[in-house]
Formats: sequence, structure tokens, C-alpha cells
Amino acid sequence: MQNKIILTIVTILVTYFSGIGKTDVLAPKGKIKGTIVESENNKPIEYATVALYEAESDNLITGSITDYLGHFKIDRPEVGSYYLVITFIGLKESRTDLFKVNEDNSNINLGNIFLESDSKKLGEVEVVARREPIQFKIDKKVINVDKQLTAEAGTAVDILENVPSVQVDIEGNVSLRGSTGFTVLIDGKPTILDPSDALRQIPSSSIENIEIITNPSVKYEPDGATGIINIITKKNYLDGLSGIVNLNAGTYDQYGGDLQLSYRLNKVNFMFGANYNKRTRPGDMISNRQTISEDTSFFVNSEGETERAFDRNSIRAGIEYNPTKNDYFSLSGRYGTWDMSNHSTLLYNNYTLPETSLTTYNSYDKTTRGGDYFALDGVYQHDFKKDQPKKSPQGKTPGQGKAGNMARAKMMKASVQHSLKFEFNYRNRGGDETTINELRNLDNILIGGRKSIENGPGEMMNLKTDYTLPVGKKDKFEAGLQYRRGRSADETALWLFNVETNELELVPEYSNNTNYYRNIFAAYSLYAGYLGNLGYQAGLRTEYTDRKVSTTNEDDFVIDRWDLFPTIHLSYSLPKDHQLMASYSRRINRPRGWELEPFITWQDEYNVRRGNPNLKPEYVDSYDAGYLIKLGENQISLEGYYRVTNNKTERISYVYTENVMLNTIENVGKDYSLGLEAMANLGITKWWDMDISGNLYNYQIVGSLYEDDFNRESTNWNSRLNNTFRLWKNGQLQISYRYNSETVTAQGKSTGFYTVDGAFKLSFLERKLTANFQARDILGTALRENTSSGRDFYNEYSYTPKSPLFMVTLSYRFNNYKMSRRSSGNGGDGEEL
Repeated sequence: MQNKIILTIVTILVTYFSGIGKTDVLAPKGKIKGTIVESENNKPIEYATVALYEAESDNLITGSITDYLGHFKIDRPEVGSYYLVITFIGLKESRTDLFKVNEDNSNINLGNIFLESDSKKLGEVEVVARREPIQFKIDKKVINVDKQLTAEAGTAVDILENVPSVQVDIEGNVSLRGSTGFTVLIDGKPTILDPSDALRQIPSSSIENIEIITNPSVKYEPDGATGIINIITKKNYLDGLSGIVNLNAGTYDQYGGDLQLSYRLNKVNFMFGANYNKRTRPGDMISNRQTISEDTSFFVNSEGETERAFDRNSIRAGIEYNPTKNDYFSLSGRYGTWDMSNHSTLLYNNYTLPETSLTTYNSYDKTTRGGDYFALDGVYQHDFKKDQPKKSPQGKTPGQGKAGNMARAKMMKASVQHSLKFEFNYRNRGGDETTINELRNLDNILIGGRKSIENGPGEMMNLKTDYTLPVGKKDKFEAGLQYRRGRSADETALWLFNVETNELELVPEYSNNTNYYRNIFAAYSLYAGYLGNLGYQAGLRTEYTDRKVSTTNEDDFVIDRWDLFPTIHLSYSLPKDHQLMASYSRRINRPRGWELEPFITWQDEYNVRRGNPNLKPEYVDSYDAGYLIKLGENQISLEGYYRVTNNKTERISYVYTENVMLNTIENVGKDYSLGLEAMANLGITKWWDMDISGNLYNYQIVGSLYEDDFNRESTNWNSRLNNTFRLWKNGQLQISYRYNSETVTAQGKSTGFYTVDGAFKLSFLERKLTANFQARDILGTALRENTSSGRDFYNEYSYTPKSPLFMVTLSYRFNNYKMSRRSSGNGGDGEEL
């Protein structure tokens, strides 16, 4: 292969110089052009060698190499029949069908020409390289999600159920290494929604891969106690129109669909997408609570059905423009609505001891939360060159391989010396929440109730510039500035049912208005490089925070603070593809939203909520170390981590009045997590892949509550097992298992659970059409139980979702790429284009 490429290059050069001054073969009255694309990932190939041959004599006429967009142009030859041969190291050589040049077709566009992986054939078995499920980089893990068949019709939350380092409970709440204090980015851009809410908005079909960054570098914002989950969406690199349509439907009133379109024309790419999805999660709930006031115990016991529903839709559009190889511009926007609701019908039995008085009634609760949202993103990047590339005559550019690289080094000395990137992000969302509670006796007569609201918009703006300067051959220096602005307003109110007037009446003392302002100014710099096999990266970020919370009848709560956030990342390459990695970062987990509201908000008949404007941010010291082993196509990794959280925040419960509980949040002390993660990605046979991961860690929380010291500890673990079977060429079966163990909190514990999921996928029409049949929680074991207690209360709660859940997804991929057909022979009459 390499010798053939070198021979082609030499022939191109000889043909050119021997033909100077002649016009009998090349008649430059037009161009032959096209695009070279790698078939596996649809990405353009730069520096591929394109050679033009005359069909009758098989003589090489001329040639070219592709640019950074995979495009090539060759001067139009004289009238006749021709074909192209395209070569690139590591990919199969491709030969086009014959095409004719006549007087009428001055310009010939051959469209997209695909190069396939240079796999080897042993007998009748084709051995193709497996795509690594996890790729390790110096500061992150990249999870390739294309094999997550059991999550294909869901959202990012469903995919994360099978991602190492991430845990998802049965209600869809996400945690990273045991903590809900993490940051969500979408294509590296922030979101205004809470992390779990944001992940529920992203269809799984639009996700290319997921980056897990447990110790981000200073280039990233330091928010999030345990790091960052960065969702990378799918992109199109091919000229022409392409798209995908997904439709899904399932049990328990679940349905939806999405559309993604992309049209790339040379240096411009237009994108459009739309989606609608409804997801419901019905289940059975049991709650038993005891509160103590003086010498009386109050018991509130309930059980019944509850249903959580998520309803979302959005449209998005964008444009990308590469005016030159050194310039990139993009502008995109998204608009949508989101709605989350919780409906429950519960039978209550209330009584007291020692004076027993039993009350039985039904409670109907409905909570809705949602609104619309808008996002706008803009990026401009310019790469500066030290030298401009030397121009060479048409068809005289070298190809690939060692000889090609040496020749190219002489002809093109250009290299990116430094780059500058500007980024703008704007987010705006509505956040209206309404809770309605009705109490009815067993004769269905209304005996009480209440209504509460919490409404208000929020917006966020982010301005950022990054500068990168390569140093020497492998090192680089980076620096940047950032400004973040956040604004939100909340209006809360309460109405109580008057049994005499049979109407809801406003209670003024529970009506409040809150305004939240925050400005963060940041600067960072880092240096990264190599010393032999040792890779290193060290950086420092400084931030100034200006925050003010204004609320009704309260003094303003103001923060004026400077913070420093250092990071260090190390990697060491060992023989036989083994690698060691270590890192440290200091992070911050800032209070959000209601956590800072200093007033009482009624949630239902027996629960009230109050924030804490004096809440301090959590500061986290995080240490990671990892060892990566590659055994052929198999991969095994071990990661150890140690995390210390200062000013640990916990949601705490107190008795408010008799049988009403107050839920608030406080800084209770410190917590410590020491753990080990293990992952193995194994190719058992040519038709069976197995992915195994586990996380074992010791968790300890130390602090004080009710002026009493406490020290609680637990050994937690979770595991995942994915088995994928390629039953035949177009059929796959996947069985997934996961387990989350029991864990402790400041006031109680949550029990463990396990679940088994399955999926069967069929492909048709050359894999353009696929059908995926999914079953989730097949054994009905995904239940949630927790207990909590204090000096004057004890509470136990259990939730069992309806199961199993079945889902069917149909996907259709389409394109109208102008594609050049490849010939496997040397003859043929060809086709006139």
C-alpha cells in the first residue's frame, strides 16, 4: 500500500514536468472535483491522494491532494474516458467508476467518495476493528454511546445509566460518583436548567458521545463538586443533505419523535432539528411518619398511586461557516418548552398517641413545573499561521506515508502557531411551578386544600475568550478570560381553602418576591507538555464573585469574594500500551435557586420548605489516579479517587408544627469519599462484546446537627454489566444489568436496588432503517426505599415504579449526497456525467 502511494506520487511529478508546455492531454477548460470522506465516521479526509487515470491506457494523467474539508480539484483533461484512484494510509484504496469527459461537461462533480477501513479478511470472516467504548485523555473520559441499545428511545439520563462514574436512581435523578453536585454542558456550553432537568431535555438519538470530566482543567468553570458531564451532539461533515427521523412509542403513555437535518455546501453547514417527547413514570408510594411534640406522638401514614410525567419539545437551527482553513464561525439557537408534573392519589390515616384520634381521608395532589426556554450560542475561532503554504503546481502534492510526509514537509511549512477563540452564550427560561392539594373525605366531599405558586424567569449570559500558543513541538500555553452573569426573579404565594366560603383565599404573609443577581469574573492560564513519556498539565484559575439576593421584608444578602482554583494533570506512557494518569483539582459547588430563599414555602399539607441565604458554597479537593491497560482490542482501567468536601451541604428535616415537617438546607460539616473504579471492555468472541464496570467507595460524613456532633459512614458500591450479541449481520441483542448499593446521609439512609434491561435491534435497507425493541426493569426490582430520623421525628418512604416498561423505536437515516460509485474491475464503458 505505502509503496503504491509513493509510486503514484512520483508518477504524478514525472508526468507533470514531462508535460510542461503541452496541451494535448490537459485542456484546462474546467475542473473535476469531489469530496473524500471516511465511511466509518463521515468525516472529511485531509491530505488524501487523488490520481486521475486515462481509462484506455491506464496511464496516470495528473493528481491532487484534498484540503481540510476533504475537497479536491483537478484541471479537466481532454475528451475521453477516465477514472480516479484515491489512497490514504490506513484506509482501503478506492477506485471510481469510469466517467466521460466531453465538450458539454466543462465541470464534473463526482460528489462524496467514501474510503473504508483497511480491514483484513481471513477466509470468509472480515475482522473489523472495534470502536473503543471508552477513550482516556489526560483530563477526561470519552464514552462512545453508539452501543447503548437499551437507551435508544430515551434521553441523556437513560444513556447515563450505563456510563461509568455515574449513578441514576429510579426517579431519574443523576449523581456523579455519589454526588448530585456536578455541572452539565452541552457541546461545551452551559445550561440554565438544573443538571438532571437539563439531561432530561436531550434526546439520546442526538448524542455522539459523553465526556466525564471528574477533574476538569482550569479552562473549564470550576462549578460542580464532582466535575462535569459534557454531552457532545452529532455533527455532519458531508456535502449535501442528510438527516435522521426517529419515532417511538411505549407502554404507560410514552411516545415521541425527533428530526435532525443538516445541509452542507462546501464551506457552509446548515442545521435544523425538532423533537417532542412525553415520558411518564407511574408507581406506588408508601410513606409512614412519626413526629413528637412534648408528650404526644403524631402519626401520618399514606399510600397510593403517583405518576411523574415529563413533556418537552424544542426546535433548533444553526449555521457553521469555514471561510478558510484558519477561520471558523458558528451561530445556533434553540427554543422549546418543558413541563414536569407529579400527580398522586393517596389514602391518609392520621392518629395520635397517647390520645388516639383516627382520621381517614383521600389527598389529591398535582404539581406542575415548566415554561419555555431560549438559547443562543456564537463561536468564532481564528488560527494564526507562522508561514503561508508554498504553492505547488496542480497535481504535484505528495500523498501519505513516510515518503509523502517528507515531501510534504518540503512543500508546506505552514503550522498553526497560535489560535484565538471567542464564545458567546445566552440562556433565558421561564420557571412557573404550581401545586394544588385537595383533601376529601371517604364520601368525596372537599374538606380542605391549598394552592401554592412559585413563578419567575431566569437568564444567564456568558462571554469567553481563549488563547492557545503551541510551544516547541509538543507543548502549549493557554490563557483565557470569562464573564458570567445570572439574573432571576421569583414570586411565591399561598392560598388556603375556606370550608365556609368554599373558596381558596390568599394568605398574604406567605407571599414573597425574590431577586437574584450574580456576576462572576474569571481569568485562567495553563501550561501543558511532555517530558519523554511523561505528559503534564498545570493551571490556575482565579474568580471574583459579586452576588446579591433581595427578598421581601429582608435585608439584602451580599457576597463579595475572590477564589483560586488550581489544577494538575499527569500521564505516563508505559510499554505495551499501558498508561498511568493522576490529577488534582479544587472545585466549588454554589447554592442555587430556592436554597437561598429565607422564607417559608408550603409544598403540601404536611411539608414546608425554607432556604438558607447564609449558606456557604462547598469547596472540594479532588484527587484522581488511573491505570489503563490495553490487551489487543480489549481494554481494562483502574481509577482511584479521594474527595474531601468542605462546608458540606445537606437537606435537613425538622418538625415545623406538630405533624408538619420543615425541609431546609444547611452546611453540616465535611464529607470524605475514597474509592476505586474498575472497567473492562472485552471482545469475548467475534459476535459477543462484554462491558463491565464497578465502583467501590467508602463514604463518611462528619458534622453537627441540633448542636450535637455526628459521624456517619458507609461502604457503597455499584456495578454494571452490558452484553451485546451480534446474532447476524443486521441483528443485535443487548442485555444490561446495574446495581446501586445502600448509602447513608446526614439523617438516614437509602437502600440499594438492581435492574435488568434488554433491547433487540434490527437493521434494514442497508442499515438506513432500524427497529429497536426495548424492555426496561424487566424483573420489576427498581424500587426506592429510604429512612430518616431526628430527635423528634422518624420517617420511612418507599416508591415502586410500574414495570416492565416496553418501547419500540423506528429510525430512518437519509441523504441525497452526490456519491461516486466505485468500480471493482478495470474495464467497463463508464457513465457520462
